[in-house]
Amino acid sequence: MGKDEHKTGSRGSRGLSQTPKNLKIPADTVNEEYARELAELTSLRRKRLNQGEASKKN
Repeated sequence: MGKDEHKTGSRGSRGLSQTPKNLKIPADTVNEEYARELAELTSLRRKRLNQGEASKKN
């Protein structure tokens, strides 16, 4: 029997995993990242719609 087996349910915030500092996004660049991702999704959607139209013509 190890020590782990005697622990009870929640341990509060100590139980949450931590994000390494080098992987954190600075607060001032979060909006920029969301904007880039949304623009990427928009362009992907346009490509798919254009491919669907091209396949209907053939």
